[in-house]
Amino acid sequence: MDPRLLDVITGVGSLLVFIAMLIVLPSMIPGSLGIAYILALIIFMVLMSGAGYIINDKIT
Repeated sequence: MDPRLLDVITGVGSLLVFIAMLIVLPSMIPGSLGIAYILALIIFMVLMSGAGYIINDKIT
């Protein structure tokens, strides 16, 4: 599969997970809204980094 297409697919998938986390985490952690948003951002960054590492490993 074309690496550019894989990048786009993982980017869109990670963005959807990020949006879902922005909706779900504040309701799961009702007392601290800021922590929920930071946790969603951290999960998004870890997901994007992991996907990029795996894609880079597969195409080389």
